[in-house]
Amino acid sequence: MFKLQGRIIKIDSGFFYIYREDHIYECKLRGKLKVANDNLYVGDNAEFTIFDNNYGIIEKILKRNNLIDRPKIANVDQLFIVMSLGYPKIDYNVLDRILILSRRQGVKPVIIFNKYDQGVEAELIEIKIIYKDYDLLFTSTKTGEGIEELKSFIKGKLSVFAGPSGVGKSSLLNVICGKIMNLTGSLGLKIHRGKHTTRISQLYNVAEGLIADTPGFSRVDFPKDMKMRELPELYHEYKIVSQDCKFNGCLHYHEKNCAVKSLVSEGLLSQDRYDRYIYFLNELKEIEERRYK
Repeated sequence: MFKLQGRIIKIDSGFFYIYREDHIYECKLRGKLKVANDNLYVGDNAEFTIFDNNYGIIEKILKRNNLIDRPKIANVDQLFIVMSLGYPKIDYNVLDRILILSRRQGVKPVIIFNKYDQGVEAELIEIKIIYKDYDLLFTSTKTGEGIEELKSFIKGKLSVFAGPSGVGKSSLLNVICGKIMNLTGSLGLKIHRGKHTTRISQLYNVAEGLIADTPGFSRVDFPKDMKMRELPELYHEYKIVSQDCKFNGCLHYHEKNCAVKSLVSEGLLSQDRYDRYIYFLNELKEIEERRYK
């Protein structure tokens, strides 16, 4: 018996599949950890003891860096937010919401504008100006545009793909790895156990990294515990210039001598993105008011 450390890449009916150096170990929880079963997620790093071949017992869950929702995945390195330059059109409301939530959860956002071959030049220029403070990728599964660059981002990281339905998340993943397969199959390993009937949470081995596909989003709600004062800090471009605002903790709304509002009025910051910011600010205000009623 000896102890190893690895990452949980699949949870299925009380079994935890741990990935370490191209090997997968099927593990159960040590008795004292069973109480915390509901608090363990794909992406968690674990210390485990090997008893026989690829079977073992999880002894300890290591400290978690972050945890995202829908579905819950731990220790995510980056969040790929996929939008379409063709159909469906870019939902800037959803895009900005996911950007806010990724920064709040301490996960690096990378914006992918897919279907680049269908893009309109004027919109592309505007996108590159508005979101210049973020990592941007422009991809096309038809022409191969941006695919190699996307692979370089994935390598060595745990990444999550998110975005509205129909933007081409699955098509991108299929181009990258040929065909999405069960992680155990893609590594050429077999786990000798019958199929379970419960829902499986799982990561996939793609382009020398681990990825998770998440459900499409038509609406993204802010957490009930989120406060208005958090919002300015979650806008990268606003945080940079807020030091020039007259008041500390400026919300960039009704305050006088606000650097952000000045840059918006001068056309140096996007008016549309600022309008969405104000909409979100009022939404958070309503959430706070309901919280204290």
